[in-house]
Amino acid sequence: MRRLFLVASVVISIVIIGLSISSESEAKAGVGAVSDAPLKISTSMVTATDTLTLAHQVYLPLAYSNFPLLVQMPEGKYLFVEYWTYSVLGAGCAGLCIDFPTYDFSPQSGVLTIYTTYPPESAMVLDDDEIGYIGSGESLGGVGGGANSNLTKIQQYPVSQTDITLHYAGETGTITLERRGETIILEADEGWVSDEESETWDWLGAECVVTSTHYITNYGFQDRDKIAYSYLSD
Repeated sequence: MRRLFLVASVVISIVIIGLSISSESEAKAGVGAVSDAPLKISTSMVTATDTLTLAHQVYLPLAYSNFPLLVQMPEGKYLFVEYWTYSVLGAGCAGLCIDFPTYDFSPQSGVLTIYTTYPPESAMVLDDDEIGYIGSGESLGGVGGGANSNLTKIQQYPVSQTDITLHYAGETGTITLERRGETIILEADEGWVSDEESETWDWLGAECVVTSTHYITNYGFQDRDKIAYSYLSD
C-alpha cells in the first residue's frame, strides 16, 4: 500500500509532506482510502478488497493531477461514477425502512437498469452529447433497512451531487472530484471509502446513534447500449 499526501503551503503552492509504503498492512484511513476495486454496500454490490493502490489525496481544493484531459468521449461509451452511503442505525433508533431505487448497476455485466415511467423521463435519458451519470444513494443497516438512489446526468463539468463535485475526467477514465474540501483522484475501476462517521438522528429517538460510511466508485467508461429501462406501472 502506498499513499501520497499533498498539502497547500502559504509560501509553496503544493508541498509533498509524506510518502509511506507498506506491502502487508491494512489501510489506516485518514480522510479516506482508495482501493483498486470498487468498494460500496448498495444494491449493486461489489466484493471489496484490502489491496490498496497509490492514492492521490490532495488537501488543496481544485489542485489537479496532470493526466490528459478527456477531449471527446470514446465512441459508444458513457462515464459512470457512484457515491453511496451505508448507514447503520443503532439500538436506540426507531425502525426505519426506505425503498425507492432509481437505478441498479451490475459491474459484472455492465448493465445499468433505470427505473422510470413510459416513455422514459427526459432527465433519465442520456443524449449523445452528454457525458454520463453520477449515481447516488443510501442503504440502511442495523434496525434500519432498504435502499434508495438517484441519477444525475453529467452534461458538463463541474457537476455536483449530494456532497461531491465531479470536476473532470481524463481520456483513460481517471476522474478528479471533490468531497468536503478534499480532492480525490480515482482511476477507472478504483474506489474510495471514508472513515466511519457517527451522528445522532433525533427524529428517530433521543438516543439514536447512526454510523455511516461513504463510498465513491469510478466505474469508468461503460457501454451505452447496455443502458436499459424498466418501466414502472401506474
